[in-house]
Amino acid sequence: MAYEPRQSVEDYTDAFLATLGVFLFMVFWMIAAALGYTWVVLTAYGLDHVFRWVGRALQR
Repeated sequence: MAYEPRQSVEDYTDAFLATLGVFLFMVFWMIAAALGYTWVVLTAYGLDHVFRWVGRALQR
């Protein structure tokens, strides 16, 4: 059996870390957008009920 020197493999660490950074940015952006949308809907729903209650209280 003859000795065959092994060649080193290419270093993809920088490419992996760059891709991971982009992926995490997109995930965090998506979470912030989803929670922001939910916050706006809940706030609008609550304000609608408050204004209706105030309107009914002022009509009495």
